[in-house]
Amino acid sequence: MTNTDEAGAKRPRRAEPISKHIARNGAVSYRFQVDVGIRPDGTRDRQRFTFPTLAEARREYRRITTEVAAGAFVRRDSTTVAEYLSRWLDSRRDVRPNTLTGYRHSLKPVIEALGGIGLQHVRTADIDALVTVRLSGTPIRQRDKRGRRAAEVLIFLRERAEGAQYNEILAALGEPGIKSLDRLVASGGVVRIGRGRYVAVEPRDPQRPRVPGSVSPRTVVTMLVVLSSALDDAMREGLVSRNVARMVKRPTVEHHEMRSWTPEQASQFRHHVRDDRLNACWLLTLAGLRRSEILGLRWSDVDFDAGTVSVAQGRVVVEGRGTVTGDPKSKRSRRALPMPVDVLTALRTFRLRQAQERLAIGSQYPDTGLVAVNAAGSPIRPETYSSQFAQHAKDAGVPFIRLHDVRHTAATMLLDSGTTPSATAKWLGHDPAITLRVYGHVYDDALAAAGDALMGRSRITGEQKR
Repeated sequence: MTNTDEAGAKRPRRAEPISKHIARNGAVSYRFQVDVGIRPDGTRDRQRFTFPTLAEARREYRRITTEVAAGAFVRRDSTTVAEYLSRWLDSRRDVRPNTLTGYRHSLKPVIEALGGIGLQHVRTADIDALVTVRLSGTPIRQRDKRGRRAAEVLIFLRERAEGAQYNEILAALGEPGIKSLDRLVASGGVVRIGRGRYVAVEPRDPQRPRVPGSVSPRTVVTMLVVLSSALDDAMREGLVSRNVARMVKRPTVEHHEMRSWTPEQASQFRHHVRDDRLNACWLLTLAGLRRSEILGLRWSDVDFDAGTVSVAQGRVVVEGRGTVTGDPKSKRSRRALPMPVDVLTALRTFRLRQAQERLAIGSQYPDTGLVAVNAAGSPIRPETYSSQFAQHAKDAGVPFIRLHDVRHTAATMLLDSGTTPSATAKWLGHDPAITLRVYGHVYDDALAAAGDALMGRSRITGEQKR
């Protein structure tokens, strides 16, 4: 098919809308425009693309139009890594404050090392280099991550005190140089001083912040997990086409066997605290409840008639905010547990004691409604509860373990007694898959017995069954 010009002459129809442009200095480039989507106001979002050669322009035109048609095209965006991650952290209203604090701590080295790079220009190699730095023994100064092309643009501009025109940069460095120029303008490394004229800006502070090293592989893996989650959201927002953090090989995390008490040691601790004022709380700890769940437990959550204790909130320490009361750790953490008689008896005794303390203090006694309060009625602080536990363990003559490790003790005892993994997980407020993965060692003997049973042998007697 052909088109007719004003003179009536026929000319072949151009297959691709790519135009040739010749600058005043003779530099040749090839341009095209593509509608890449619709803006929020309903107008077309048309972008112009420029390339130094016709072959590259044709190749990119086909790629871009194909991605636009498939809904996979990523619009050019000048958002930096620091800007996006800061915005992502501020938007995480779906996690507990303590969890959000952990996210900020994990992403801090990413922002320090890669924050000035455009989000769309971060490479797997950049993140891999950061992993190497974090694992190395000596802290090093942050490297300039703007890349070789950006360095070429800066050198080109610094050689010209009066700056350089857009067409000069395009002619000397091509389209890759123009892309780097755009990133440098967005990050403040280059300033546009006039129509199409740019100058380099010398950094005010040549000393770059340090990125600490000698951290554990587990810390690095946590950093990569949080970063991957943030980049997954960036993909869903259409800001990046792929998640480069998921392509980084994660360091191997050394497995450490968890520490726990034997049933005899747990019984020894229980006997030691039987006359302690917080005996009911220690029994709840031995029952596998988290510290935050015990400290957030209210008397209204204890149903003596039904014999249950409901986990409905938690109290945790949040950096910069102190102790905060909020939702439990997860949806599975919300649960109603039928408590043994001795736990319910200890709770009744504790409630009676608190009533006596309230009468002694009078109107000055705070009405918190919490179970875990001191003799003056004030909520017990998390660090105080942990330190008292450590002292009781020492006085009881049992091995020292973390307060959280008592949950491992409870889980092991439940599984060892024949409780199903699903029931154990529900009691602890866990995912059943996590329970099996973490506490699978409890089943070693049971699995060995199962194997013998298949061969018709009794593991107890070792004799062949007849």
